[in-house]
Amino acid sequence: MHHNNPHANGYDMQALAQVLPELAGYLQLSKHNRQTIDFSNPDAVKLLNKALLMHHYGLEYWDIPDGYLCPPIPGRVDYLCHLDEYLKQNHYFQQDLDSSKGISALDIGTGANLIYPILANQLLNWKMLASDIDDGALNSAQTIINNNKHIRLDIQLLKQTASNKIFSGIIQPDDYFHVSMCNPPFHESQEAAMSGSVRKNKNLNRNKNKRHSNINAIATNKQLNFAGQSNELWCKGGEKQFIKNMIFESQDYANQVGCFTCLVSKKETLSSLKQSLKKVSAEFDVVEMAQGNKISRFIAWRFK
Repeated sequence: MHHNNPHANGYDMQALAQVLPELAGYLQLSKHNRQTIDFSNPDAVKLLNKALLMHHYGLEYWDIPDGYLCPPIPGRVDYLCHLDEYLKQNHYFQQDLDSSKGISALDIGTGANLIYPILANQLLNWKMLASDIDDGALNSAQTIINNNKHIRLDIQLLKQTASNKIFSGIIQPDDYFHVSMCNPPFHESQEAAMSGSVRKNKNLNRNKNKRHSNINAIATNKQLNFAGQSNELWCKGGEKQFIKNMIFESQDYANQVGCFTCLVSKKETLSSLKQSLKKVSAEFDVVEMAQGNKISRFIAWRFK
């Protein structure tokens, strides 16, 4: 993980259980005799997230409705740490990065968990605008903001009302954002998303003898370790098409966003994305992030 990631050395489970005593009931010893949780248990994972947000980021309240994505916080922090370093190394907005004026950032598809705006605001002091197309997600995000007034989360929410748009309707004529970020829908279809969740279950040695016949279970069945609403998990054409749409639409906001960025899950998607960026005459970079044995990445682009 990035050297600035506060979770790079694992979890202090005792400290987390002190801020959230409910977590203590889910602690168990690993094969290395260290305290951990059963990461296949969605209730345990949700409590771990809440404890991390309380202990490291000052929240008093955090919750998500059943059926919405529960994000792994260390990986989300890594995106932000690498992004912050990338901006500084490339001398983006250096005056603003070094001043109390701060950075204004846009999170596309923030979700019910509001995780990127929370982390960016508390870790990097960025001012955040977060958009989503889902009313349930926005209601959950607003509830999180309303119940953490003691830390004055500098986060605004805005609904995307057009299903085929990303920036349009969100970025207003007088807006300027130093950077945008996005964790796009990964899968091409509901069936692919369901299949991916089943594979994750198998990797966690869960439900070995169970078969999930109902495709709609992905949004509601808590036996699936990684839940999620349809717009969180899949879209037509998967992440490649989503990011391509983002790239082509970003041309219309070239003077209103200093640096566009988006996570890219599939390495093989990069070639096609690079071709699209060349078509719109954008400068771009790919930033790799190592998290244990996993390599992830985001693509960043800007217009001259």
